[in-house]
Amino acid sequence: MIQADLEQLKISEKELEDLSGIALSDGFAADFYRPAALRDGKKLFSLLVNELLIFCVTLVVSLPVALLANKHNVGLFSDSEIFVRVLQLTFGLSLAITVAWNVYKWVKAKPLVTLAGLLDEVEKYHEVIQALDIIDRLTAAGNLQANLINRRDAIEALKITRESLVCALKTERILRDNQQFIGRRYELFANIESNLAALMAVDVSDRATEYARLLNEALEIGMSVHKEVKKLQNGR
Repeated sequence: MIQADLEQLKISEKELEDLSGIALSDGFAADFYRPAALRDGKKLFSLLVNELLIFCVTLVVSLPVALLANKHNVGLFSDSEIFVRVLQLTFGLSLAITVAWNVYKWVKAKPLVTLAGLLDEVEKYHEVIQALDIIDRLTAAGNLQANLINRRDAIEALKITRESLVCALKTERILRDNQQFIGRRYELFANIESNLAALMAVDVSDRATEYARLLNEALEIGMSVHKEVKKLQNGR
């Protein structure tokens, strides 16, 4: 069972939805902007099934149109030729509608690109927590030598990283919901700046340990979050 301090570090899906203001459990519009989502077998399968359902719906809509378009050809062509023409037009229209719908979704989801990137960083953050949990279990089983000092460093780094992620998600939502000048964003930017500085200041005595590797991963996430927020700061 995962230790309590690691469990508290997790960012639940409900908390992510509260921070972002988007129902992620119903499917995220910008998932195709997220490499992590495309690598996730379940999410990729769900995305493909959704595309298939859209295509099937467009087939139902396109078939009557194709039949009407070929109505004047009755008597001029054989039944098999008319069937082929109707089939070609139906599939052509369905493909065009599906592509147009996906382009519309892509344009609509573009404002969520930064959020998609931050959600990818949240997934990386959870992977670090999972890796630390595995180290804890191996240590408890006697397969690894305990190093409580470096574990404390890793936990501290994860706490700072969590705070940076939360600040970044709040900032992204504020700027997405309010295109005009917002005074509070500077406070959030300052928090992320100080969190990154604190993360970089964490000292690791033995950088060859697994804990040090996880701490470095937390630092990379913190730097990625800082980069995404800088884009927001400069872009808006």
